[in-house]
Amino acid sequence: MAVGLVEDAPTADGLSGAEGLVPEQPPSPSVIAKEVDEPDAGIAPKPSSPKENFQVKLDLSSLRSSELSDDARICLDFGTAMSKAALVVDDPGTEQEHIRVLPLGVPGNQEEVSETMLISSVYIDNNGMLRFGKAAVDYSMLEGADGTRGRLDNIKRRLSEEGWNEQVDDRFNPTGLPVSYGDMVLAYLSFLTWTVNDCLEKFEYPRNLPRRFAVPCFSGERRHEVLHRLKEQVGEAQVLADTFNSKFRDGISLRDFVDAKEALRRKSREYLYVLKDVVEPLGVANSITSWTARINSLVLVIDIGAGTSDLSLYRLNIDPDRNQSEGIEVEGSSRVLTEAGNHLDRLLIALAVKKSGITSTDDRWVNVHGALELRVREFKESLFRDGSVFIAVEDWIEVEIGLDEFLGLEAVRRFGDDLRSQMVDILESVDESWVNWIRANPQRYLTVVLTGGGAELPMVKELTEKSIGVNGVNVPVKRSVKFPPWLRDFDENLEADYPRVAVSLGGARKRLIERGRPANITGGDVVRPPIVTGYFQKGSD
Repeated sequence: MAVGLVEDAPTADGLSGAEGLVPEQPPSPSVIAKEVDEPDAGIAPKPSSPKENFQVKLDLSSLRSSELSDDARICLDFGTAMSKAALVVDDPGTEQEHIRVLPLGVPGNQEEVSETMLISSVYIDNNGMLRFGKAAVDYSMLEGADGTRGRLDNIKRRLSEEGWNEQVDDRFNPTGLPVSYGDMVLAYLSFLTWTVNDCLEKFEYPRNLPRRFAVPCFSGERRHEVLHRLKEQVGEAQVLADTFNSKFRDGISLRDFVDAKEALRRKSREYLYVLKDVVEPLGVANSITSWTARINSLVLVIDIGAGTSDLSLYRLNIDPDRNQSEGIEVEGSSRVLTEAGNHLDRLLIALAVKKSGITSTDDRWVNVHGALELRVREFKESLFRDGSVFIAVEDWIEVEIGLDEFLGLEAVRRFGDDLRSQMVDILESVDESWVNWIRANPQRYLTVVLTGGGAELPMVKELTEKSIGVNGVNVPVKRSVKFPPWLRDFDENLEADYPRVAVSLGGARKRLIERGRPANITGGDVVRPPIVTGYFQKGSD
């Protein structure tokens, strides 16, 4: 039960910025992955290669370590729009943790965009070079501003949708070399891993540090398929990142990348540095919990990303005085919606084109849409920040869109309605004891944590502004604080990025809220009113 935030609540001791993050003597290279077969000495050139003496030698050094370290780990959050990674180092013999959100934007050469987040884009330029992140955006605007070329901005969705083995078409791949969307996911993960490598080396940690990876909360066969794909590619990405290394800065040849990938897959290898998946809402919930202050609450995490909106319900019951520490997922409470930030992008493009007067019968239709897709995230940011935006649909056609006009679209209103419907569906489909637990005490309410890049969208914030009806009963709702106090005490500079880095930060911690043992019913009532400190505030903001 969350009854309010005590501002002077106790927090974890001894955490002060980045102090203690880098050990005096770096740990032995952790190990990390085991080589099953002897590696090839190199990659033989293919007859079709445009290079006469082409040869790339795989760097397999990450597969040759001998010790596995369990006192430090990273979590990769491969996002649809932006990707993040966090490093957590445990203080031996204590509950203290040293946390560092990795500054991926520095090696990614996009500090002006974000120091801690990496643009999740891939572009194949006219010379057959793979460009990543901000470079992908810059090159695509130079070569394809007229809409004739396309940039791969939403490749993460290929993990869970049809088309993993589908060939990338000519608009995105001008080389004629057959490559799949799955190949492009691997290429981006290799770039992401290279930026992680760069950060870890500066902190004097081995490149092949054990890692977890975040996934949306799919279920059933779909979940198994996504996990298999992503786990394999996270392992392969480390070898490819080591192989191409600093070449990522200036782009790498698509031909070279494909040949390196094929050479790597000719041998069976086991990537032991890849630990486990972390469901995205679970990572968020885990970032809230300090594990050192008392909490007894029913928490609904709503993570609004660019590609998916993920919801999950958790019961957190932590009492350090009694050495009690329980964090469980409520069985059957996970939901994933494919409507998220990208859905709003498409609606904004459609409105701009409609107001321009250009129709689907116009020869310019395809190119206009293509050109707007390259800049739609910039337009959407301006719209929500400034209340209106001017969009140049073509050189001589400019339209103005107001925020109220956009929010008034039926499809936009439906997005907010769908999120609220999912909240209701979760509470109505789980065992009634969860709702009854809240009803048993007038001080109790459902605490809602909003996170992800879309956490501050108007229709998302409205989810916490009034109670929700569940089987004829009103359940009070309160929004959690936007930034957990225990993290503020550790490093207040994390606040601006917290909504987007919460998944990776929570996922890298040693202790996790385990998804593997969901609870069907509550563990019983509480005799005396619990006092919650350190996490939530009374009311919404």
